[in-house]
Amino acid sequence: MGGKVAGADAGRCTVTALSGRRLLTAALGLVSTGAFAISPAAATASEVSAAAGRGEIPFTASTDISGAVTGHPGGDGGVTVDLQADPYPYGSFATQDSQATAADGSYRFGVTPARNTRYRVVLKDTTAVRSDTVAGTVDEKVTTSVKYETPGRARITIQSRHPADLNWGGKRVRWYLSPGSRGKLHRVESGHTSTPRPGVTLMKTTLNVPAGRFRFAACFRAKSLGAMDPAAARPRCGRHRFGGGARALYQGTGKAPFGYPHRKSIERARRYLANRAGVKSFAVVTTEGRLYGSNVHRRFVSASVVKAMLLVAYLRKLHHEHRGLDSYSRSILDPMIHVSDNNAATKVWSIVGDSRLRRLAKHAGMKDFSIEGIWANAMISAADQARFFFDIKRLVPHGFRHYALHLLSHITPSESWGIPAVARPRGWRVFFKGGWRGTSRGQLVHQVARLEQGHDRMAMAVLPDGDPTRGYGIQAIEGTAGRLRRGRP
Repeated sequence: MGGKVAGADAGRCTVTALSGRRLLTAALGLVSTGAFAISPAAATASEVSAAAGRGEIPFTASTDISGAVTGHPGGDGGVTVDLQADPYPYGSFATQDSQATAADGSYRFGVTPARNTRYRVVLKDTTAVRSDTVAGTVDEKVTTSVKYETPGRARITIQSRHPADLNWGGKRVRWYLSPGSRGKLHRVESGHTSTPRPGVTLMKTTLNVPAGRFRFAACFRAKSLGAMDPAAARPRCGRHRFGGGARALYQGTGKAPFGYPHRKSIERARRYLANRAGVKSFAVVTTEGRLYGSNVHRRFVSASVVKAMLLVAYLRKLHHEHRGLDSYSRSILDPMIHVSDNNAATKVWSIVGDSRLRRLAKHAGMKDFSIEGIWANAMISAADQARFFFDIKRLVPHGFRHYALHLLSHITPSESWGIPAVARPRGWRVFFKGGWRGTSRGQLVHQVARLEQGHDRMAMAVLPDGDPTRGYGIQAIEGTAGRLRRGRP
């Protein structure tokens, strides 16, 4: 019995040993053939996290996509993960980079997206285990510049740098402007973008800007704008108002000089004139080309101030007819300005007529001028006349400019009261015309002038009516002009 048992036991041991060899061999074979790879069911127990170091970056800048693998059956370290990217206009993900996780399962990919891009991280060779999608936003590199070119105007340039394959040239641009730092931006101009080289879009305009601080913005539309920036940076291009908030692109600020005379002196002149008898109007165009004053659009009968318009209208007629100044022209123009001769003015008016005066007024941008009948009954305003004298060099044809300015700066001394009496001692060269007459209110005494000193130019018009005497009116004009001084606002 013991032998049987022994034999049987020995047999069993032999079989067991053989079975162990077979199992070991089979196991080695499975390893060599890869049959020990993790099953999809086991893989789906793993998790991959992902986040962007910076979710929004400027164009050409870099960020990182980092996270960790957790719950991997074979351990979290040494697991290969793929970074997949789907750039705008978005359609499909493609593998961009691969790496093995660190011992703790973490990973980090450096990325430099050229446009808005979606990222995800997946376990290699499977998409069943992947991270949530991570959005990477790329902002254009936008710079703005403001250059003051001519009085009251600023050259505004906005430059955008972006990928070279985004062609945003030739698009319609709407420009918006607002005084101060908080006001609503209203549309003031339209233009078009340009592309001086691939990857650069320019927007340029020249605008009349208010004195002091101001805001500006531009807006255009293109199909590929979604390639860059967050949605909040792309507002609706309003027909009348800018629809964007603080995050909107293509906006900036500027600070324009006020010019001479400064704001406080204009206010002093306004208060002085307001406290005098009669009906008054006062307008000044500063060295920055902006108009200020009081009752600037109040209309008055012109008296002799309109003779400056008669002079310019006559010279424009000669220019249009390709004629020069002859002796007859000088014989009527010289006395009309130099001594304010009314008969000479009537002869000039009979040549140019109401139609040429109206045409000149329109060309000068006047809003209040009208004339019916004799020249002395033309209706004028301080705003129109101040602007007319400020722009008179532009309005007189070049070939007659020296002649016209000489006449207006060499009026007889007996009529050089008012503005020239105050401004000339202060170093200004004065081109002016005055006039006076009686009205139903009393005495009307008017004067308009252009003043130049160095590179500066300004103009003013003081139009009182209802003065008790002519001297009282002259005093009003000189007192107003005398309060317009240089100095810090």
